Amino acid sequence: MTTTRDLIQRMAEELDTWLMAHHYGGVPPEIQHAATLVAEAHAYLDQPEPEGPTFMEIIALADEIEAEELGQVDLVRRGLARWGRPAVKLEEV
Repeated sequence: MTTTRDLIQRMAEELDTWLMAHHYGGVPPEIQHAATLVAEAHAYLDQPEPEGPTFMEIIALADEIEAEELGQVDLVRRGLARWGRPAVKLEEV
């Protein structure tokens, strides 16, 4: 199964190769737009993979939820708030 990251990598490489082969003379807007997309893809790929929670962090979160007498929905919401986002915010190119 291809991951999203692998797919972005392959598409960026193909588009980059195409741009190199077809870049001559001035730069038409379509080519500039494609080059911008390649740069954005490479910037995304340069970001570190998000780190998941450790076993102990999950247990601590479950203890918090139990202590506050909250339900499973709250557990999932807090878990996503803490670990459901990339480790580094993608910066614009």
